Amino acid sequence: MTNFLFRLAFKLEKMVHAERTRRLKRLFKYCGQNVFVDRTCHILVPEQFEIGDNSSISSYTTIYAAFGVTIGKNCLISSNCGISSINHSQNSYNRHADDDNINYSKPIIIADNVWVGMNACILPGVQIGENSIIGSGSVVTKNVPANEVWVGNPARFVKKINVLPHAIAENSITR
Repeated sequence: MTNFLFRLAFKLEKMVHAERTRRLKRLFKYCGQNVFVDRTCHILVPEQFEIGDNSSISSYTTIYAAFGVTIGKNCLISSNCGISSINHSQNSYNRHADDDNINYSKPIIIADNVWVGMNACILPGVQIGENSIIGSGSVVTKNVPANEVWVGNPARFVKKINVLPHAIAENSITR
């Protein structure tokens, strides 16, 4: 009897998660095919969030898309990342919860085939070029060109990635 109840509870949880994911994806500005969003993720202002085909967002990642966040195709956003298109003034007199933040907030664009490592933070206005890798724990404060590895706080260039034409073709295969 206990085994039956456990299986029933597990199946019910899976159904609830699937329905939550369906509802969340309907709120996105754009949602590609074969997209995975872990149930523990928080996507604030999903109406300004776009995600391409075959991309996934792992557990406990928070995305604040108020001023726009775009994630391309075949991207992997690892666990516990923070991606925020909104910021506040550095002047303490202008830093209010009800501030419109327009002067400090900018959209984030993550191009195709990008891997963002665990615990990384991507700040407003950043663009990450295709095929790039952001190392675990990195804080990305400026644009990352295509085909590069960046790590650290603040994130800095480490090395170029050689992308072979056949690797790009393999990456476009549906999972």
